[in-house]
Amino acid sequence: MTQNDIDSIIKSYVDLLIVQYFNKPNARGAVDVFVRELLANGILLDIQNAYSVDTAVGVQLDIIGKYVGIDRFYSGQDLEGYFSFINYDEVDAPPTERIGFSDFTDYESKIGKFLKYVDVLSTGLRLDDESFRFLIRMRIIQNHSDHSRKSIDDSMFNFFGTDVIPDSAGDMEMFYFVSADVLEIAFVAIEKQVFPRPMGVGIHYLIEQAAPFFGFAAYDGAASPLIEGFANYIDYGTKDGEMLRYSELTAP
Repeated sequence: MTQNDIDSIIKSYVDLLIVQYFNKPNARGAVDVFVRELLANGILLDIQNAYSVDTAVGVQLDIIGKYVGIDRFYSGQDLEGYFSFINYDEVDAPPTERIGFSDFTDYESKIGKFLKYVDVLSTGLRLDDESFRFLIRMRIIQNHSDHSRKSIDDSMFNFFGTDVIPDSAGDMEMFYFVSADVLEIAFVAIEKQVFPRPMGVGIHYLIEQAAPFFGFAAYDGAASPLIEGFANYIDYGTKDGEMLRYSELTAP
């Protein structure tokens, strides 16, 4: 808040004096002093602005997190059970969590999977400010939403635009379309249980929004940037879009 803003507020209160005192210097001066003391040169508004979720950083964000009930720490991931090689000094007693090639004795029963980039979260177990801001916004929606479908849809769009889009088939289950830009932090949001949902409704999947999917518009004609319909003779060679496949569904 600038000095001009403060002076403008003080003048607006001084000008509220009734007509008998409107032009009395002492009356106007008394109101000026009283309002100036209340404003304290705008320090209260400065404090308020310092703890805006959009601009706060570091410890300020930590304090906001305490207000809404969330912190910036997470438990990480268990990376055991993935394909990997052993070190040369581990040949005699290979670690049980290291899974290499199978052989003729276990090729049908050996467990293991490949570690992909999307499986990896930060090993620091502490979110940076922008990632933590994402969780705080999620918690704010959770705390203040009435948890109706409309309330969740509106709140998610206001905070995240098309990066996070909730949807439901009306069968007591919800899923979220999540853009590639926020996919990793979305897994932390699952761990923190901050995805909003109506009472009794389960959340089963995150769907990575890598490109628009083939689909149709709703009955009200609302177009979504995630939905692409049929091509026509003008754009059949350039139209974006892909079919939604089972492999793009990621279980939490």
